[in-house]
Amino acid sequence: MLGFFTEPYVRITLTIIVLVVIFIILSRNKRKKATDSLSILQERYEKGELSKEEYEESLKRRGK
Repeated sequence: MLGFFTEPYVRITLTIIVLVVIFIILSRNKRKKATDSLSILQERYEKGELSKEEYEESLKRRGK
């Protein structure tokens, strides 16, 4: 017996689990950045730093 991790199905399963965890972590970070940029845009509009046209144009560029 060579060891538990020498079995191919164990390595494949662990690799898939690690990849799924990495994907979940990266997708959460991406969502947070998108939310942050929207809140920054709204704050700037509320403070009067952006005109209505600039605000709407920025929303269109973001796809909202």
